[in-house]
Amino acid sequence: MLALLAALLTALLAGCAGGPPSTPKATPPADDAQQTRPLEEMVQQGRYLDAALAYSRLANGAESPQREMYSLRAAELLKEGNYIPQSFQLLSEIQGADLGPEFHIRRVLLTADIALARQRPNEALDVLNGITLQLAEDERDFRRRYHQLRARAFGQLDSPLESTREHVLLEPFLDEPAAVQANQAAILDTLQKLAPQALDDLAADELGGWLALAAIGKGVDDRLPADELIARWRERYPLHPASEETIARLLAARPQPLRRPEQIALILPLDPQDRYAKAAEAVRNGFFAAYYAQTPRPATNAAAITNSEEPLGESADAILAPIHLRIYEEGHTAEAFDTVYRQAVADGADFIIGPLGKDAVGQLIARESLPVPVLALNYGEINGAPPRNLFQLGLSPEQEAREVAQRAWLDGHSRAAVITPSTPWGDRVAKAFNERWLKLGGHVVEVQHYDPKKNDYSLPIRRLLNVDESQARRKSVRRIIGEKIEFIPRRRQDIDFIFMAAFSRQARVIRPQLRFHHAPKVPVYTTSHAFSGTVDAQMDRDMDGVMFADMPWTLAPDEVGQHLKADIARAWPGAAKRYTRLHALGVDAYRVIDQLNTLRRDRSEHFAGETGELSLDMANRLQRRLLWARFQRGVPQLLDTAEN
Repeated sequence: MLALLAALLTALLAGCAGGPPSTPKATPPADDAQQTRPLEEMVQQGRYLDAALAYSRLANGAESPQREMYSLRAAELLKEGNYIPQSFQLLSEIQGADLGPEFHIRRVLLTADIALARQRPNEALDVLNGITLQLAEDERDFRRRYHQLRARAFGQLDSPLESTREHVLLEPFLDEPAAVQANQAAILDTLQKLAPQALDDLAADELGGWLALAAIGKGVDDRLPADELIARWRERYPLHPASEETIARLLAARPQPLRRPEQIALILPLDPQDRYAKAAEAVRNGFFAAYYAQTPRPATNAAAITNSEEPLGESADAILAPIHLRIYEEGHTAEAFDTVYRQAVADGADFIIGPLGKDAVGQLIARESLPVPVLALNYGEINGAPPRNLFQLGLSPEQEAREVAQRAWLDGHSRAAVITPSTPWGDRVAKAFNERWLKLGGHVVEVQHYDPKKNDYSLPIRRLLNVDESQARRKSVRRIIGEKIEFIPRRRQDIDFIFMAAFSRQARVIRPQLRFHHAPKVPVYTTSHAFSGTVDAQMDRDMDGVMFADMPWTLAPDEVGQHLKADIARAWPGAAKRYTRLHALGVDAYRVIDQLNTLRRDRSEHFAGETGELSLDMANRLQRRLLWARFQRGVPQLLDTAEN
């Protein structure tokens, strides 16, 4: 079947190419409509390739200019069917510079469309600019496509204001109500990506009405009711084209300001039999530390409450006033969390922290709505729009891997070698790094995996650096000349840096082995997992030069962080070092609650958390901006203060 398709496409491309056109005829052949009607019926059925092949057959038997018009239609249909390379090749082989304005405009529009499909927005804009003055007022279809393509091009260039202008210019050429609604939705969705300050600065622009409406939709001013804001907006823009349906959709999606909670439910897998119980305890303890730092301390300290045999019920709530805190065991499954969530809501919780497991977070994402806001302590897969009241914060290794790719690219590198453990964790980290690195424009030259249970990783490292090939060349030369030769192995020269995914035990072995195998000066980037979280110059003496991203809590805690770490060390000395990053997660889970309204109003705003500078993306996931450090004499030094 594939061979037949390839043959058909080859025949199509060969048959559609024509020589220099003769003088165009004033009118098409009389039987043109009769010939093309069944072909356009194929198009309505979605049979784009069949219709394109049929148009190519018509082109074979037609004279110029009809031959070129049929060929152009075939190229358009190939594009509609997503046969992008074939459409591009066919279009490039069609002659016809003097076939009149309609042919020229269609050819330009198709050229721009193909350029956008190939992610070349600047090229699309260049060709579209050439027909700006040639569009006739009555050519509604051409003008519609023209503004649609320009809107897409500016969208690919991440220029929301320019994209919105094109959507505004597009609206008069839309005939269907559904198309108008979709266009207005695109205007608001695009503008809401702008920061509130940008919306204010552009209010005097010709798009002022749309910008003001977008600001209402973002909840920039949540001090007044939405109805009153819309009434004021109508007074200011009485002739604005936004429909009632568009405004209703905007208000329905408008985030409602979160009230400061009176009762927080902390839902975690605390059963000692659960494999996440120790991690859950660490998060809970960090949460306690942050809570007590902002609450007048009762006589009973955090450790005493934790070790009490009595559950944290009404008596504990009274101790922890003014904000009541109740602790719930999550259960072992995603389904169990849902039951506990409903119980917490019934008990009066108006804010919920948890769950910790990815499966349970995924189940929350699948819900249509959440009556009580939830801050999940992990990230789930987002396949659609998550509930408006769901927020997500976690210590995602994939997020860190993407930040490594970003940093390496900004440092001027383009060719990466990747070494990761042969585990599901290693696969996830490698995939996240590779996807981000390739999207930035980098190249992955080599990927190798190691067994984390072993202590000798020389084989995958030799393969990573192509040292084995160098040694093979030595054996070959020795065999040819029949005597010993002086030989210094050489590593490959086509890599700029190495991305090493490893925990501290493995990293302390991999780094010196990289040096041993002739890569002492190749930059090595890694995630926070390569650092234990505790400064130990003796254990990390071989890590010098390795660069990694980590949270302020471990690299440079501020005064608040230092006090909290000291509190945790006193209350839970046995876990203070081993679970230090999870303590930071618990701290931020409490402290960020009061910041969610601000972060949701302005997605460019940051909160200085202990796990990183936190900001909210469009899916209400808290993204962490980390600090960067380099090991020097076994001690991590922030890059902006490290020795050169």
